[in-house]
Amino acid sequence: MATATSTATASNPAGSSRSGDIVVNPATAHQSISGFGASSAWEGGFANAADADTLFSVTTGAGLSLLRVRIAPDGTTAAGEVAMAKAAQQRGASVWATPWSPPPADKSNNSAVAGALSNGQGFAATLASYVASMKAAGVDLVAISAQNEPDAKVSYESCSYTGASLASFIGSNMGPALAGTGVKIVGPETQSWCDFSSYAPAIFANAAASSYTSIIATHEYGCAPPTQNAAVMQAMSSGKEFWETEIYDQTAASDPGMASALRVAKLITDALTIANVNAWHYWWIYPTGAGNGALWDMGTGQPSKRLWVLGNFSRFVRPGFKRIDVAGTTAGVTVVAFNNPADQTIAIVAVNGNGGSTTVPFFVSGTAWPRQVTPWVTSASGNLVSSAAIPLSAGRFSATLAGSSVTTFVGKP
Repeated sequence: MATATSTATASNPAGSSRSGDIVVNPATAHQSISGFGASSAWEGGFANAADADTLFSVTTGAGLSLLRVRIAPDGTTAAGEVAMAKAAQQRGASVWATPWSPPPADKSNNSAVAGALSNGQGFAATLASYVASMKAAGVDLVAISAQNEPDAKVSYESCSYTGASLASFIGSNMGPALAGTGVKIVGPETQSWCDFSSYAPAIFANAAASSYTSIIATHEYGCAPPTQNAAVMQAMSSGKEFWETEIYDQTAASDPGMASALRVAKLITDALTIANVNAWHYWWIYPTGAGNGALWDMGTGQPSKRLWVLGNFSRFVRPGFKRIDVAGTTAGVTVVAFNNPADQTIAIVAVNGNGGSTTVPFFVSGTAWPRQVTPWVTSASGNLVSSAAIPLSAGRFSATLAGSSVTTFVGKP
């Protein structure tokens, strides 16, 4: 009798695709996935104790695997946000931090708003002290960004850098100060894809900055995800991770439903398949006003469909999975797929932008296709609802996607 372990990893006879199939090819792997997350910046803690599980649990929640916290200008993170970070960490998520402004005394204008860094050594020492204080509080940070949106000209906490000055700070001050802590450095975390193309190369051009920077990152507030971008290709070829670290659905009208969720699904799939990011983050957890800037909805006080659609990725595509090749099309449907090299679990995420139900034939090539897949559906009527497993035959299965939905099919050999 086969053991459970051998059954889970057994190979199956290779089948063949048919015309019209969406073909998933585990043999062609793309980027590794570091995770999916959101920010708790300026949050005072969880609105409800159950929200920690709603966000980070992989059995009852969305299963977010990354949390981005704020470093205040005084070099601390507020107690409520520290509590959120500890809860995230206890549920398996990794925590990392971003400063919006160095201490005013270390800036050219002695203000937390605008100005430029004037005391790199002092700010680097503040960040090193921050790592130690967070560890003492029970939070083991995995990374720290050099600066939130160094290219932005705004009226809130901020600091302006050129690409060269940011690289100089990382290479001359921040890198040496954090050396030996095990905490990765993130940069440039620009405001948009537009400026990313000039800031990221400056880090690579500075040998010290490049050696200290483990994660190349940007926000998405402008321009389209880059294809074959030189900085992205350089990051991938040099073994650095590439993270998208902030975006939200910028449609003005508040929408906690599937219309906004499908726009978010497009943001995620585009970043994964066009820009080849390793990690993807929504902006905020809780809203402070109308709009779609958070995973919770202001009007209802409840999680929006945005959270659950993000969960179609984060709960089932865990750190260490790889994005794998998908070929073929079905009108109105976008498909992205992933594989866990450790046990050959396949996760296929299908976004149905059609208003009506759509039947899609799938084929998983090779000999490691799942014996069956379980659909997990987020739609107007449910959040990550599982339904009966669908068996595969010779690597093929067919599924009918609910209208305006996101479905993740999960299975292993």
